[in-house]
Amino acid sequence: MDLSWQDVHWADPDGGEVIFHAVVPTMVYPRALRTREKWDGLCLLTSSSEIAIWNEEDKYEREDPGVNLESALLGGGITGIYLDELTQLNHLSVGRFPDPEPRRLQRLAFLHDRPVYFAEPDMDDDGWSQHLTDEASEMTKFRRLFSMIRVGGSWRKKFKFVKKHGKMPEHSDDPGFLVASVLSSTWWLMLQDRSSLELNQARDRRFSQRIRGALADLRSIHG
Repeated sequence: MDLSWQDVHWADPDGGEVIFHAVVPTMVYPRALRTREKWDGLCLLTSSSEIAIWNEEDKYEREDPGVNLESALLGGGITGIYLDELTQLNHLSVGRFPDPEPRRLQRLAFLHDRPVYFAEPDMDDDGWSQHLTDEASEMTKFRRLFSMIRVGGSWRKKFKFVKKHGKMPEHSDDPGFLVASVLSSTWWLMLQDRSSLELNQARDRRFSQRIRGALADLRSIHG
């Protein structure tokens, strides 16, 4: 498990490079943690409908600051635990909606007229629709529903495991960033445990194909 804060570079054999810029969900990145890489296009690990959701969250925040966080906390579950623990790090700018770092990059892409792609297919994709149906069936199996009853204990166990791999960012000595990184990794691993390895790998393959497709499109634009 690699919890380093550096961007990860992958060179496509067909040409071009993908830069993976990981984020801590709902945390505003200070300037020192924002990517300094040159990039020609952005691919978000979500579907195109997420932009409309972000616009709605922006609207709600203007009308009632903090309402999105409050709603997410009331939703409970794995995400509720994550946000509850993350917001204890009150010296960091966390618990913000829309998700600050992806939103910042999306706005930057719009400002500089750079293409924005989406790794997750939309619902009109029959193959993806079937995948989501299979995923929902897997998540509602009795043993997985039963595991949610003791989610608090599972969270603490997973957190202790992930904490062994936590790392500080290069440009800060604030241990809060290490804790935030461990919390977000715990959240992600807990979400993966709700589905099967086979389905998770199928999703990752589909995302990878679409990321490479986005890069191919950029090659056609920039050569």
